[in-house]
Amino acid sequence: MRKKYAKHRTFVKPRRAAGLTLIELVVAFSMACIVFFATATILVFGQRSLNRGWEQANLQRDASYAMLKMKQSIRGATLATLDEDGNGVKIFHTAGWIRFWWLPGPKDLLYQLEGEDQQLLLDGVVENTDFAVNGNKVSIDLTLENNNYQTHLLSTTMMRNYAAGP
Repeated sequence: MRKKYAKHRTFVKPRRAAGLTLIELVVAFSMACIVFFATATILVFGQRSLNRGWEQANLQRDASYAMLKMKQSIRGATLATLDEDGNGVKIFHTAGWIRFWWLPGPKDLLYQLEGEDQQLLLDGVVENTDFAVNGNKVSIDLTLENNNYQTHLLSTTMMRNYAAGP
């Protein structure tokens, strides 16, 4: 006869299944969301800052271009006179005249060559423009404003071909 041996039952720990628990997934997802939103916030603020910088640079570029165009006309002039309202200046050359003037309502800076149609130099950004003529010197005080950005340029230019009369 065979002896029956008692079977010993021992507690065996189950092997840990491969994978993640629900808590680990929630924690990992939460951390990923925090990193994502932090990165997105940095990118959005960086883009806004870049856009503001470009707006300011474009405004300064427009002001510099307008000032350069006016100064080039003044340098070769023989005479300059102010408009009656002070919002413009007429520059006389041997070949004719060129007039620059500011329209406060639409905030435009315009110019016109003798015998041609008026043209727009700056569109809707001119906050203020003052012209002054003193002998052979023409002073231009130009202020541009766009989206709460402001640029201010001041220039005094001498007429090289200045003559006392037209």
